[in-house]
Amino acid sequence: MSDLPRVLLLGDSIRKSYEPHVRRLLAGRAEVVGPAENGQYSLYTLHGLDSWIRELGRPDIVHWNNGIHDVGHNPERDPVQFPIDLYQENLQSILGVLQTLTPHVVWASTTPVHPARPFRENQWSWRNGEIEQYNQTASELMAAHGIAVNDLHQLVLDHAEEYLAEDQLHLSCAGERACAEAVAQTIGRYLP
Repeated sequence: MSDLPRVLLLGDSIRKSYEPHVRRLLAGRAEVVGPAENGQYSLYTLHGLDSWIRELGRPDIVHWNNGIHDVGHNPERDPVQFPIDLYQENLQSILGVLQTLTPHVVWASTTPVHPARPFRENQWSWRNGEIEQYNQTASELMAAHGIAVNDLHQLVLDHAEEYLAEDQLHLSCAGERACAEAVAQTIGRYLP
């Protein structure tokens, strides 16, 4: 184990894509760790949190997101979309655990899909209006608890053509780098 501050990154495939860049950007300043698996939806993260903490160690700083799996409409899942009130309850529970570990928790808003990405009833799909509603609910919860918010949603939305990959959902290489820089900058405020 390193003597450097331990930074835990939690989240889905978006987090997994920018994590190596954050590790590189904070090399020598922090030990950046994250679950090897995708954090998926909020209930999945809540369920996995204890085992991930045991495996990765107690964090000094947490940068966390859940949302794209919760808000997405998946016809092969029941519920097809996780209700926003359940999403909020799960976030509240996750936050409760994280705040017992460290006072330095940062929430990252859910990134958008490309505005031109079609919504299809027969495959996993998203609506940006719903992503914004879930982000608003999460932001209000975080504000009520004094949690800083890293607005990756707006960062990606402002540069959707450049920062979203061909699938119009995941980050492009440029998007990974841009999000990693925003994450590293935010985390840097808590580093010595």
